[in-house]
Amino acid sequence: MDWVLHRVSLLSGQYRGLLVGTGDPPALRMILDGDVLGHLTPAPVDGADGQWQVDGDLGTAVLSEGTRTVLIVGPNEAVLDSVTIIAGLDAPVDMRAELDALRAEVALLKAAFRRHVFSQE
Repeated sequence: MDWVLHRVSLLSGQYRGLLVGTGDPPALRMILDGDVLGHLTPAPVDGADGQWQVDGDLGTAVLSEGTRTVLIVGPNEAVLDSVTIIAGLDAPVDMRAELDALRAEVALLKAAFRRHVFSQE
């Protein structure tokens, strides 16, 4: 069975998750731009076999201008979760640009879907 990580909270720079799987918990790392920010510390959940509470400190490195994504990676470099932080003066502009790009992609998908449906008739 693969390990599954469910985010429980992100409060004051502290990541908390519920790791579910069999056996001993794998080492989980927090990665930002290819660098290791830190590790998540597992603690068994009382009365729940195969469940571990994991905690880690994101630190201040993620609080920089722009969009930053922290990856939570486990065994075989599998990405189990990610946390995206958007900060700085350009944050509203970045969000609007991202929203515009998503709207354009949805419009393309709608057009392609309509072409597909009409070609089936």
